[in-house]
Amino acid sequence: MRFLLISYNDSDGVGQTVANLNSTLNALGHDSKIVLLDKTTNSDQVIKLKRSFLKRIFFYFLEFIKKRYSDLFSFGNSTISFNEIEKYTKNSEVLIIYTFHKILSIKMLQKLYYQKKHIYLRPLDMELATGGCHVNFIYDDGSECKKYLSGCDKCPKLNSFNLLNISKRIFNEKKNFMEKYKPTIFLENKFTKNIYEKSPITAKANSEVIYLPVRESRKKNISKNEARKFFNFSEKEIILLFGTYNLDAPHKGGRIIGEILNLFVNFCNKNKSNLFLNNKIKLVTFGRKQGFKINNSKIDWYHLNEIKNDWELNALYRSADLFLSPSTGCNAPSTVREATVNDIPIIAFENGEASEAIINNLNGILVPNYDKKKFAEAIFESVTKKKFVNKNNWNDKLKKRYSSDLEAKFIISKVLSDLKK
Repeated sequence: MRFLLISYNDSDGVGQTVANLNSTLNALGHDSKIVLLDKTTNSDQVIKLKRSFLKRIFFYFLEFIKKRYSDLFSFGNSTISFNEIEKYTKNSEVLIIYTFHKILSIKMLQKLYYQKKHIYLRPLDMELATGGCHVNFIYDDGSECKKYLSGCDKCPKLNSFNLLNISKRIFNEKKNFMEKYKPTIFLENKFTKNIYEKSPITAKANSEVIYLPVRESRKKNISKNEARKFFNFSEKEIILLFGTYNLDAPHKGGRIIGEILNLFVNFCNKNKSNLFLNNKIKLVTFGRKQGFKINNSKIDWYHLNEIKNDWELNALYRSADLFLSPSTGCNAPSTVREATVNDIPIIAFENGEASEAIINNLNGILVPNYDKKKFAEAIFESVTKKKFVNKNNWNDKLKKRYSSDLEAKFIISKVLSDLKK
């Protein structure tokens, strides 16, 4: 079959997922290509779309005069012409759309349906379920926004710049589209499926769970000694690991991890623990640092930039004692999957991927949303009692679940079933 995958880029968490599926489909004997706006891969299978200069200026103007407008995904607008993408879609049988941001408008999507292509939506954020936002919480205080459950009227992110109640307009356009075409939406876990089934926009769509994979090259059983020698970490250090594509992205937890670690230190002092007398504790972070920073006199902070080599990323997980995932609005952090398949215990809030991947006191601890104090106490309990079973049957099941071949075969099976219908 001829597949066309549509994404914003091939480098961030979504982009890497798209690139992974593309290579797996080709390895299984299918003809698959990616079209996107920002390309980093040197491959003929990855095609950069030409963007309209005038449309790009328009979006730049909106983001310049009101930065939070960029938080509202422009589903309903595009920075390319339909002819630009049509020359690739017309030669494809199956379209899998990961993001609409600045690529596809609703009218463009309707035109693709008129071509009678087999179209599947694969959103890796909240974009389709809301009136436009990528992450449904308000940045100022970190609280969740539930307006998508009742129509996204007067979006609080846009406040004074909410021209003509644009969030509600986009909400209604999406809802009408979903009710008319009832598309199939591939969602990354049951947690996200529950969100999409509750949203009035996507409630009548056909939602199916197809778990996202971890590349086999990131699952290798590297010894902790070898991993620590590579990064020059001491065997005696307790290493807490935290990473994501952008460390200062609020929904990834970067904005609160410093506060959590301060609470952790206070908890140690309150309980008169000798933890810091007997151990050196190091926080290791990886990803784009940008405005992210940690100030804690008791904990050493060591930052690595983006890690693009799979073996190095694999080794980094294997070097750690504990992975911290204080995500407040990311439904499927790749780091949770990658940590579990590398047998590293995880502390995480009870949402998204973590709510399914973590079994309390077996491969980590789930903390009530968004209790920073309980998160800090869970870190203390984890590094002092060390009660986790690193090698366990559940993690072995997750290694099989997070398979690139399994994801591709599920999608192929779905397409074949639809073709028969």
